[in-house]
Amino acid sequence: MEKGDGPADVPLFWSQEGRTAEIVRCHLGHLAARETFEAVGGCPYCNHTPGERVAAVRAMDWGRRKRPAEKTATADRRYFELVGQGTELVNRARAIQFELGDLALDVEPLGEGRVQEPSLLGELAKAVGMRPASLARYRRVAAAWPQDKRNTCASWSVHAILAGHPDRFDIINHPPQEPKPGWTCEAARTAMRSS
Repeated sequence: MEKGDGPADVPLFWSQEGRTAEIVRCHLGHLAARETFEAVGGCPYCNHTPGERVAAVRAMDWGRRKRPAEKTATADRRYFELVGQGTELVNRARAIQFELGDLALDVEPLGEGRVQEPSLLGELAKAVGMRPASLARYRRVAAAWPQDKRNTCASWSVHAILAGHPDRFDIINHPPQEPKPGWTCEAARTAMRSS
């Protein structure tokens, strides 16, 4: 494959004639079989995912564009406004899962030992337009994490993974520092395996 100047010249997946393996190139240029990339969820050499490669290619393309200086300042300002709006939406999305779980706890608390026909939780799920199993999971996680014990720096998914950890209230406030600081789902799974 020839190297080109733009992202159009660097496809995510390509095959060499006469070869049976489909070859993948990450945005740093590492080559491996497509099956290997899919098995490890990204580049086996640098751990970059295909999404990161697409983002890098788009950023490279964005950097090559020639724009007048006055438009650059406006575009940069708009970009930061959009990042702020996106961050706010992500934070609201995290809070919504806990809020739905808290509502479900109000409707049908855990551990009361009663069987209701039909289930109030099922009725609530149907009324709000979601699956009862999802609402039951939100309720279970909300019950495991009282509002004053939740960590706003950790995602709802991390809270869900750590919900059964015996020291969850302490551990959530001490995120791992390796391989990168902060909680990820994989770090939470590792903490659960080691408990």
